[in-house]
Amino acid sequence: MTSADHADIDPMRYVVGRRAVMESLQAGNELEKIFVSYGADDGPLATIRTQAKRAGVQCSIMDRRKFQVLERALNVGPNDAQGIIALRPVRASTTLASLLEFVLGESPLLVALDGIMDPHNLGAIARSAEGAGAKGLILPEKFGSPVTPTAVKASAGALEHLPAAKVLRMSEALETAKKLGFKIIGTASPGTIHYRKADYTGPCIIVLGNEGEGLHPRVQQICSQLVEIPMSGQIASLNASVAAGIILFEAQAQRA
Repeated sequence: MTSADHADIDPMRYVVGRRAVMESLQAGNELEKIFVSYGADDGPLATIRTQAKRAGVQCSIMDRRKFQVLERALNVGPNDAQGIIALRPVRASTTLASLLEFVLGESPLLVALDGIMDPHNLGAIARSAEGAGAKGLILPEKFGSPVTPTAVKASAGALEHLPAAKVLRMSEALETAKKLGFKIIGTASPGTIHYRKADYTGPCIIVLGNEGEGLHPRVQQICSQLVEIPMSGQIASLNASVAAGIILFEAQAQRA
Protein backbone atom coordinates (compact mmCIF):
# COMPACT_ATOMS: atom_id res chain seq x y z
CA MET A 1 0.00 0.00 0.00
CA THR A 2 1.40 3.40 -1.01
CA SER A 3 0.35 6.96 -0.26
CA ALA A 4 -1.40 6.94 -3.64
CA ASP A 5 -3.77 4.30 -2.29
CA HIS A 6 -5.08 6.94 0.14
CA ALA A 7 -5.16 9.89 -2.27
CA ASP A 8 -8.92 10.27 -1.93
CA ILE A 9 -9.16 9.35 1.75
CA ASP A 10 -11.94 10.97 3.78
CA PRO A 11 -10.57 11.61 7.30
CA MET A 12 -14.09 11.92 8.72
CA ARG A 13 -14.65 8.23 8.05
CA TYR A 14 -11.89 7.21 10.46
CA VAL A 15 -11.78 6.91 14.24
CA VAL A 16 -8.23 7.12 15.61
CA GLY A 17 -6.87 5.93 18.95
CA ARG A 18 -7.81 3.39 21.60
CA ARG A 19 -10.15 5.53 23.68
CA ALA A 20 -12.04 6.87 20.67
CA VAL A 21 -12.48 3.43 19.08
CA MET A 22 -13.67 1.89 22.36
CA GLU A 23 -16.10 4.77 22.93
CA SER A 24 -17.42 4.29 19.40
CA LEU A 25 -18.01 0.59 20.03
CA GLN A 26 -19.66 1.19 23.40
CA ALA A 27 -21.90 3.87 21.89
CA GLY A 28 -23.14 1.35 19.34
CA ASN A 29 -21.86 3.40 16.41
CA GLU A 30 -21.53 1.45 13.19
CA LEU A 31 -17.98 0.56 12.14
CA GLU A 32 -16.97 -1.23 8.95
CA LYS A 33 -13.59 -2.50 10.09
CA ILE A 34 -10.90 -1.95 12.70
CA PHE A 35 -7.24 -1.91 11.68
CA VAL A 36 -4.63 -2.94 14.27
CA SER A 37 -0.95 -2.33 13.60
CA TYR A 38 1.13 -5.52 13.58
CA GLY A 39 2.95 -5.97 16.89
CA ALA A 40 0.72 -3.56 18.81
CA ASP A 41 -1.76 -6.18 20.04
CA ASP A 42 -1.28 -5.70 23.81
CA GLY A 43 -3.78 -6.08 26.66
CA PRO A 44 -5.85 -2.91 26.07
CA LEU A 45 -6.06 -3.64 22.35
CA ALA A 46 -7.13 -7.19 23.11
CA THR A 47 -10.00 -5.76 25.16
CA ILE A 48 -11.05 -3.61 22.20
CA ARG A 49 -10.89 -6.62 19.87
CA THR A 50 -13.12 -8.56 22.25
CA GLN A 51 -15.62 -5.68 22.30
CA ALA A 52 -15.46 -5.51 18.50
CA LYS A 53 -16.15 -9.22 18.17
CA ARG A 54 -19.26 -8.84 20.35
CA ALA A 55 -20.38 -5.97 18.12
CA GLY A 56 -19.74 -7.98 14.96
CA VAL A 57 -16.99 -5.66 13.72
CA GLN A 58 -14.07 -7.26 11.92
CA CYS A 59 -10.55 -6.55 13.22
CA SER A 60 -7.70 -6.79 10.74
CA ILE A 61 -3.99 -6.92 11.58
CA MET A 62 -2.24 -4.47 9.24
CA ASP A 63 1.42 -4.54 8.21
CA ARG A 64 3.24 -1.88 10.24
CA ARG A 65 4.46 0.02 7.16
CA LYS A 66 0.95 0.07 5.67
CA PHE A 67 -0.41 1.28 9.01
CA GLN A 68 2.14 4.12 8.99
CA VAL A 69 1.03 5.08 5.47
CA LEU A 70 -2.56 5.27 6.73
CA GLU A 71 -1.43 7.39 9.70
CA ARG A 72 0.31 9.84 7.34
CA ALA A 73 -2.72 9.99 5.05
CA LEU A 74 -4.85 10.92 8.08
CA ASN A 75 -2.21 13.39 9.30
CA VAL A 76 -1.88 11.66 12.68
CA GLY A 77 1.15 10.21 14.43
CA PRO A 78 1.84 7.01 16.39
CA ASN A 79 0.93 8.69 19.68
CA ASP A 80 -2.47 9.61 18.23
CA ALA A 81 -3.30 6.27 16.63
CA GLN A 82 -1.84 4.07 19.42
CA GLY A 83 -1.83 1.13 17.03
CA ILE A 84 -5.52 1.23 16.14
CA ILE A 85 -7.68 2.97 13.52
CA ALA A 86 -11.33 2.19 12.75
CA LEU A 87 -13.20 2.82 9.51
CA ARG A 88 -16.83 3.84 9.67
CA PRO A 89 -19.39 3.67 6.85
CA VAL A 90 -20.25 6.64 4.71
CA ARG A 91 -23.01 8.61 6.39
CA ALA A 92 -24.69 11.94 5.81
CA SER A 93 -24.07 14.84 8.20
CA THR A 94 -26.80 15.73 10.65
CA THR A 95 -28.84 18.77 9.67
CA LEU A 96 -29.92 21.51 12.05
CA ALA A 97 -33.57 20.52 11.53
CA SER A 98 -32.78 16.90 12.42
CA LEU A 99 -30.83 17.91 15.52
CA LEU A 100 -33.56 20.24 16.79
CA GLU A 101 -36.20 17.59 16.08
CA PHE A 102 -34.08 14.99 17.90
CA VAL A 103 -33.91 17.09 21.09
CA LEU A 104 -37.41 18.55 20.86
CA GLY A 105 -39.26 18.37 24.18
CA GLU A 106 -36.10 17.68 26.24
CA SER A 107 -35.38 21.29 27.28
CA PRO A 108 -31.90 20.65 25.87
CA LEU A 109 -28.51 22.25 26.16
CA LEU A 110 -26.69 22.62 22.84
CA VAL A 111 -23.27 24.07 22.01
CA ALA A 112 -22.51 26.13 18.89
CA LEU A 113 -18.97 26.88 17.73
CA ASP A 114 -18.31 30.09 15.80
CA GLY A 115 -14.82 30.27 14.30
CA ILE A 116 -13.16 27.48 16.31
CA MET A 117 -10.49 26.42 13.79
CA ASP A 118 -8.27 24.11 15.87
CA PRO A 119 -9.38 20.43 15.87
CA HIS A 120 -7.84 19.97 19.33
CA ASN A 121 -10.07 22.77 20.65
CA LEU A 122 -13.09 21.26 18.89
CA GLY A 123 -12.39 17.90 20.51
CA ALA A 124 -11.76 19.34 23.97
CA ILE A 125 -14.95 21.43 23.81
CA ALA A 126 -16.95 18.38 22.70
CA ARG A 127 -15.54 16.43 25.65
CA SER A 128 -16.68 19.12 28.11
CA ALA A 129 -20.03 19.49 26.35
CA GLU A 130 -20.80 15.78 26.54
CA GLY A 131 -19.67 15.64 30.17
CA ALA A 132 -21.88 18.61 31.06
CA GLY A 133 -24.96 16.97 29.52
CA ALA A 134 -25.16 18.81 26.19
CA LYS A 135 -27.27 17.01 23.60
CA GLY A 136 -25.50 18.14 20.44
CA LEU A 137 -23.21 20.53 18.61
CA ILE A 138 -23.85 23.12 15.91
CA LEU A 139 -20.82 23.57 13.66
CA PRO A 140 -20.20 25.89 10.69
CA GLU A 141 -19.51 24.32 7.31
CA LYS A 142 -16.93 27.07 6.76
CA PHE A 143 -14.79 29.03 9.22
CA GLY A 144 -14.55 26.10 11.62
CA SER A 145 -12.60 22.92 12.19
CA PRO A 146 -14.04 19.79 10.56
CA VAL A 147 -14.57 16.70 12.68
CA THR A 148 -11.16 15.16 11.95
CA PRO A 149 -9.60 12.08 13.57
CA THR A 150 -7.51 14.49 15.67
CA ALA A 151 -10.68 16.17 16.93
CA VAL A 152 -12.31 12.81 17.72
CA LYS A 153 -9.23 11.68 19.66
CA ALA A 154 -9.00 15.02 21.54
CA SER A 155 -12.64 14.56 22.52
CA ALA A 156 -11.78 11.24 24.22
CA GLY A 157 -14.61 9.71 22.20
CA ALA A 158 -17.22 12.36 23.06
CA LEU A 159 -17.73 13.13 19.36
CA GLU A 160 -18.93 9.55 18.97
CA HIS A 161 -21.83 10.34 21.34
CA LEU A 162 -22.78 13.88 20.33
CA PRO A 163 -24.74 14.55 17.14
CA ALA A 164 -23.20 17.46 15.25
CA ALA A 165 -25.20 19.56 12.80
CA LYS A 166 -23.33 21.43 10.05
CA VAL A 167 -24.81 24.81 9.09
CA LEU A 168 -23.95 27.18 6.26
CA ARG A 169 -24.61 30.37 8.26
CA MET A 170 -24.33 30.27 12.04
CA SER A 171 -26.37 33.45 12.49
CA GLU A 172 -29.32 32.01 10.55
CA ALA A 173 -29.12 28.73 12.47
CA LEU A 174 -29.23 30.57 15.80
CA GLU A 175 -32.14 32.74 14.61
CA THR A 176 -34.06 29.56 13.77
CA ALA A 177 -33.36 28.08 17.20
CA LYS A 178 -34.27 31.36 18.92
CA LYS A 179 -37.69 31.35 17.24
CA LEU A 180 -38.22 27.84 18.64
CA GLY A 181 -37.66 29.12 22.19
CA PHE A 182 -33.94 28.59 22.73
CA LYS A 183 -31.95 31.07 24.81
CA ILE A 184 -28.78 32.00 22.93
CA ILE A 185 -25.91 32.72 25.32
CA GLY A 186 -22.62 33.83 23.79
CA THR A 187 -19.15 34.29 25.19
CA ALA A 188 -17.36 37.63 24.86
CA SER A 189 -14.56 39.67 26.38
CA PRO A 190 -15.75 42.09 27.47
CA GLY A 191 -19.20 40.65 27.99
CA THR A 192 -22.35 42.14 29.43
CA ILE A 193 -22.77 39.77 32.40
CA HIS A 194 -20.68 37.56 34.69
CA TYR A 195 -20.88 33.96 33.48
CA ARG A 196 -22.33 32.79 36.82
CA LYS A 197 -25.17 35.33 36.66
CA ALA A 198 -26.51 34.14 33.33
CA ASP A 199 -29.56 31.88 33.22
CA TYR A 200 -28.74 28.59 31.49
CA THR A 201 -31.96 26.79 32.38
CA GLY A 202 -34.50 25.64 29.79
CA PRO A 203 -33.72 25.17 26.10
CA CYS A 204 -30.33 26.83 25.74
CA ILE A 205 -27.52 27.19 23.22
CA ILE A 206 -24.08 28.28 24.41
CA VAL A 207 -22.12 29.89 21.57
CA LEU A 208 -18.34 29.80 21.78
CA GLY A 209 -16.13 31.95 19.58
CA ASN A 210 -12.53 32.08 18.48
CA GLU A 211 -10.34 33.20 21.40
CA GLY A 212 -8.63 35.78 19.18
CA GLU A 213 -11.51 37.36 17.28
CA GLY A 214 -14.46 36.25 19.41
CA LEU A 215 -17.96 35.85 18.00
CA HIS A 216 -18.87 37.33 14.64
CA PRO A 217 -20.80 40.63 15.08
CA ARG A 218 -24.02 39.21 13.60
CA VAL A 219 -23.85 36.22 15.97
CA GLN A 220 -23.31 38.57 18.93
CA GLN A 221 -26.44 40.50 17.98
CA ILE A 222 -28.55 37.35 18.12
CA CYS A 223 -27.34 36.34 21.58
CA SER A 224 -29.72 36.97 24.48
CA GLN A 225 -26.73 37.49 26.79
CA LEU A 226 -22.96 37.78 26.36
CA VAL A 227 -21.15 36.20 29.30
CA GLU A 228 -17.64 36.95 30.47
CA ILE A 229 -15.18 35.07 32.67
CA PRO A 230 -13.32 37.71 34.74
CA MET A 231 -9.53 37.46 34.67
CA SER A 232 -7.33 38.43 37.63
CA GLY A 233 -3.88 37.97 36.06
CA GLN A 234 -2.00 39.57 33.19
CA ILE A 235 -3.52 37.31 30.51
CA ALA A 236 -6.59 38.84 28.87
CA SER A 237 -8.45 35.66 27.97
CA LEU A 238 -8.55 31.88 28.31
CA ASN A 239 -8.11 29.20 25.69
CA ALA A 240 -11.49 28.55 24.05
CA SER A 241 -11.75 24.98 25.34
CA VAL A 242 -10.88 26.02 28.92
CA ALA A 243 -13.49 28.80 28.84
CA ALA A 244 -16.00 26.34 27.41
CA GLY A 245 -15.43 23.92 30.27
CA ILE A 246 -15.95 26.60 32.92
CA ILE A 247 -19.18 27.90 31.38
CA LEU A 248 -20.59 24.48 30.50
CA PHE A 249 -20.21 23.13 34.01
CA GLU A 250 -21.77 26.29 35.46
CA ALA A 251 -24.69 25.56 33.11
CA GLN A 252 -24.78 21.95 34.30
CA ALA A 253 -24.89 23.07 37.94
CA GLN A 254 -27.82 25.41 37.28
CA ARG A 255 -29.71 22.87 35.20
CA ALA A 256 -29.26 20.15 37.81
